Amino acid sequence: MNKPLRIILAEDHGIVRHAIRLAIEASHVAHVVAEASNSDELVQAVKEWECDAIVTDLSMPGARTRDGIPLIERLQRMRSGVPIIVVTAMRNAAILNKLLAKRVSAIVEKAGGINELQSALVAVAQGRSYVSPGVEALLARVSLIGKHFGKEAALTTAELEVVRLFAHEKLPSKLIAERLNRSVKTISAHKMRAQRKLGLSTSQELIEYWQTRDPCSS
Repeated sequence: MNKPLRIILAEDHGIVRHAIRLAIEASHVAHVVAEASNSDELVQAVKEWECDAIVTDLSMPGARTRDGIPLIERLQRMRSGVPIIVVTAMRNAAILNKLLAKRVSAIVEKAGGINELQSALVAVAQGRSYVSPGVEALLARVSLIGKHFGKEAALTTAELEVVRLFAHEKLPSKLIAERLNRSVKTISAHKMRAQRKLGLSTSQELIEYWQTRDPCSS
């Protein structure tokens, strides 16, 4: 019989973290060797503890360490090849698809049952990936399936600039049009096409997605 996976667990809500730990250890395929309540503690734990997988929330506080996609990228640099299981309440399709593009091993919905986390652990132990049915359904509803599943949308230069001015500089369409010497109609069309490619339906989701980017690329 294979040895249980050694897990580093990160979740900022204590009660939720305790429940996740119980679910992990009830799976009989893994046990928790270290816990973290924020992104700083997670990075420190990964430095100090040997592990076979990392189970982490996506959105957590941290004084020195960014959360979200930059946190996942940092963990992957620190422990190349170590599977990462993201347990999240995130419903932003573009961010979830970006996680898949970053090759996380599993995405588990917090709204799902304990069996979903346990299925993810079994999959990782067997070298497979896992995505909660609810996440798959969300991506399917916004057409991020087939050739788009797990691949970041390719925005045009014009679309990317409009999104940057809207989401990063917080400019309304009229001021973006003036800045780029384009009509408001053209700016709106670029923004809507970008949202459609990303599988997003609201401006707030677009802002959330932009915030996952490396700040050096803004």
